[in-house]
Amino acid sequence: MGAPNTDMQEQSGEGTMTVERKPQVEVVRVSDAHAEALADFLRASWGDTSTPADVRAARAAAAAANPVEPGADVPTFIFLSDGKVLGHIGTIPVRFWNGTGEHAAHWFNGFMVLPEFRNGPIGYSVLKEAVRQLGIVAVLTVAAPSRRLFKAMGFVDYGAVPNHIAVLHPSRVLTALDVEALGLGGLPPWAPRLVRLAQRTGLAALGGAVAAGALGIWKLARGAASGLDTSVGADAASVAELDALWRAARAGIAASPVRDGAYLKWRYGPAEQGDAYEMVAVRDGRELVGAAAVRRPRGEGDPRLRGIKVATLSEIIFPPARADAGLATLAAAERAARALGADALLCTASHPALAALLPRRGFVRLPGNAHFMVRDPKNAHALPPALDAWWITRGDASADEVF
Repeated sequence: MGAPNTDMQEQSGEGTMTVERKPQVEVVRVSDAHAEALADFLRASWGDTSTPADVRAARAAAAAANPVEPGADVPTFIFLSDGKVLGHIGTIPVRFWNGTGEHAAHWFNGFMVLPEFRNGPIGYSVLKEAVRQLGIVAVLTVAAPSRRLFKAMGFVDYGAVPNHIAVLHPSRVLTALDVEALGLGGLPPWAPRLVRLAQRTGLAALGGAVAAGALGIWKLARGAASGLDTSVGADAASVAELDALWRAARAGIAASPVRDGAYLKWRYGPAEQGDAYEMVAVRDGRELVGAAAVRRPRGEGDPRLRGIKVATLSEIIFPPARADAGLATLAAAERAARALGADALLCTASHPALAALLPRRGFVRLPGNAHFMVRDPKNAHALPPALDAWWITRGDASADEVF
């Protein structure tokens, strides 16, 4: 879309009147020609230091690594005003399984409008152009205004995906926890005072030690899975093994982003992510029956948690009928998180087969904050309408970058 340059002067009986020029605006799909404007926007929005050359190189690398259509451009859309980017939305190529077939789709991410131009038409305009050009699109989003905008564009809101957290080092957590800073609703007013008293007197550390022992006994009694082998590292499983695991898992899943070898290696492998993730694999004999990716906690810990370090179980996949494989994969992910220095492990999970196993490994359910939303034009792919039919994890749509 565009607007003509209306800078002009008109003569009147009283002199010359200047007509204010309207900016030239358009919403476009990004090409290399927009590298300079996009680099400026990235610096203004996220403090990114990318140069135009970096932007072009990143676009080429993303196309080469495209797990759905290798070599194809990964769509990004921008709102331009006189050549300046005011709004942006990026995508992640993916395929969706609907119980019978796999279909090309995209996750939305990086939806941003410059602060001084928010609450106007820019976000709507860039989103409208993106959905016009794409087919199935999904998003994991937290903010209520963005959810309203996506719903206005025809997205179905499946609801918030539940969070679950496992405390790996109870003593560390109890001695550092600031209950009031967490903003947990529903707690009695005396609870924060009791925690602070326990921390001052040393009872928190003692209570943590007792809790650790109790958790260990609980996991042995309810969450152990024997006879399965685990391995850790970028090469813990091959692409072919992950492909076979996905085929076995999808037979019991009504809907999910496709989690095959090409996708998992691209999304969590060191070539793209460096050392941000630790991969784990679980085998029954020679057969791969479970895989997971654990995101390394922030080096300084989360400021909301007074230095408590939280790792994220970004990805996990196993055949839903194999509870033993799921429990073993969770146990391996916990060990990997401890090795990464984490005090707790966060898992965001929608599918009942995974959610049922989490309490057996000591995970506690918390309210979800990331809403899963999907737009399938004319419902052409018969995607299931219920959240618990889907296998969604925190790593989908790169939603594990924050929590």
